[in-house]
Amino acid sequence: MPEADAAVAIVRARGPAESVLLIRRAEREGDSWSGQWSFPGGRRDPEDRDSLDTALRELAEECGIRLGRQDLEAALAPAVARRRTPPFLVVAPFVFAVDGPLPAALDPREAVEAEWVPIGALRDPARHCLRPVPGLPPGMLFPAVDLGGCPLWGFTYRLMADWLELTTNRSGVEAAQAVLDFLLSRGLRLQRGWADGVAEVEGPIPVERVIAHFSAPGCRIPLANLLEVRADGVRVVGLAFEEYVIRTVG
Repeated sequence: MPEADAAVAIVRARGPAESVLLIRRAEREGDSWSGQWSFPGGRRDPEDRDSLDTALRELAEECGIRLGRQDLEAALAPAVARRRTPPFLVVAPFVFAVDGPLPAALDPREAVEAEWVPIGALRDPARHCLRPVPGLPPGMLFPAVDLGGCPLWGFTYRLMADWLELTTNRSGVEAAQAVLDFLLSRGLRLQRGWADGVAEVEGPIPVERVIAHFSAPGCRIPLANLLEVRADGVRVVGLAFEEYVIRTVG
């Protein structure tokens, strides 16, 4: 993977209840993460010695929290932050440990809210669901955790899930098969089983029923990065961004 374009700081408070710092970004035109929950972070500056410096600088600038390299707990594998349009960003995540929650003095140009979210809540499968997100069609469902009426989703959700190992050894094909099983239970007829990631069914897709069923909170972490439901088919994007398609025929 190429050198990181940006870095984020995952700041973990050990006690009194283990928690992690999240910020809700200010709304700015042209910002792919405008208004979303995220970890503090941003693009690397030429003056930064390395990506770790970037994470520490962004944490200080956005939240007024000044940590040092000695507070580093772990450097996670770089991750690709996919935006609506390329180019994508390679992001270096760093985990820092502090004794307890620290007060945040937010730069209002960057963030409008900060919250120390209990890690136990993020681990709770009942808090996770597939749901639509602001600005995108209602038939596109993404894995998310609701935080005060605003979803934690997208890149930050994936990074959080990887860090907490919520989807370890799980396959997105399970999500695709679950959708196919649901459609067959609603009376659609299987015309062709999975072949090269595509299955075919006969009958109209009950769009609203599929959305209602798979957007309901349950007892499992969602196993897809996207569930797109349309009248002529369903697209499931798996955890590794592999795609499965269920299309109607006849």
